[in-house]
Amino acid sequence: MILLQLHTFARMLSIIAKLGRSRNLRVWMLAAGAGIMTLGCDKLPLLAPQESTITLSSSTIVLQTNGSTEIRATVLEQAGTPVQNGTTVTFSTTLGALSPFEARTLNGVATVQFLGNGQSGKATIKAISGGAASDGLEISVGAGAAGRVNLTASPTSVPSTGGTSTITAVVADASGNPLASVPVTFSTTAGTFSAQVVNTDSAGRATTSLTTSREASVTATAGGTTSAAVTISISVRPTVSISLASGSTPVEGGITTFSITVNTATGGAPLQSVVVNYGDGSSDDLGSVTGTIAVQHVYRDDGSFTPSVVATDVTGASASASTVIVVQPMLVSINAAKAGLQVTFTANVSPAGAAIASYTWTFGDGTTQTTSGNTTIKTYAAAGTYSVKVTARAATSHTAAGSTTVQVP
Repeated sequence: MILLQLHTFARMLSIIAKLGRSRNLRVWMLAAGAGIMTLGCDKLPLLAPQESTITLSSSTIVLQTNGSTEIRATVLEQAGTPVQNGTTVTFSTTLGALSPFEARTLNGVATVQFLGNGQSGKATIKAISGGAASDGLEISVGAGAAGRVNLTASPTSVPSTGGTSTITAVVADASGNPLASVPVTFSTTAGTFSAQVVNTDSAGRATTSLTTSREASVTATAGGTTSAAVTISISVRPTVSISLASGSTPVEGGITTFSITVNTATGGAPLQSVVVNYGDGSSDDLGSVTGTIAVQHVYRDDGSFTPSVVATDVTGASASASTVIVVQPMLVSINAAKAGLQVTFTANVSPAGAAIASYTWTFGDGTTQTTSGNTTIKTYAAAGTYSVKVTARAATSHTAAGSTTVQVP
């Protein structure tokens, strides 16, 4: 530009020389040339003198991905005084954007805005003016600002059959301020994530789910910062058994007693429930019992049944056991011992373990009797043939009947 202007001015001098003695025209040409030179100099940017210094500063060096901050360039001459107002300073950045990228000084300071522009990383900002250049000012943006990543899991153990744990990472800068819109990458040694890369919310949280049937070590990384590992363990299942209690005989309508043993494994979680299914459509929830307990049940029908028990701990790990029993029908028969008109009746109930509360007798002559024992004596008024019936009532109110015919005498 300056060379072009000098060339133009030189040509004008040449023309003046050719004009000879026309004094007025020579004056006019000299004035025009001076104007050209002055106009050209006014359009040149004012730059910092040699040996000047530029120092960059910002109110923060940590920024959200969509944040902004003011960048100040202080330009001083060699003597330490501010450069002339209007000195042009040009800024540059390795990340994000600057608005504007060029500014003029006022009292030795030029300012621009740095914009994160949704990016993450380390931005290095520099400024130059003339032969002066600043050192780089580093701004950490988004993930680049991550100073800590805290990781939690809930629950921290899953059943051996497989389960899901909610994994949460909280990303903050070195001062503990949460960072939003930061991509977090989750890693695991086992299982699968519902999402492996998740952006943090306004509270700095990123959440995903891990499904696994094996022990897993999980970490989360934001920028160049990785959390401490969190272990998702596999719950040790409880142990459980069910058997018919010693001395108990399963009888239709009678009380059947089971022996159930439940224990938590070493290192296992506490029990949440123990549920017994009797195999006849009915069940009982015994709660969080442990040890050996006796459980009673009344079967209303005879036949084969498969009672079972399931123990579940608070993590969802469970264990089960079952057994097979045969419930016998309650049968009643009558024996009669005669002595003239007197007859001794005995009710025989099978199986022998049936618990009978009462016996109701019908003697065939219009009379009845209820006894607590299985034997009674009846004296008839006259000889004849009589139909005798007895109804045995169990302690559970279940009944069974038997009958016979007796000839007296």
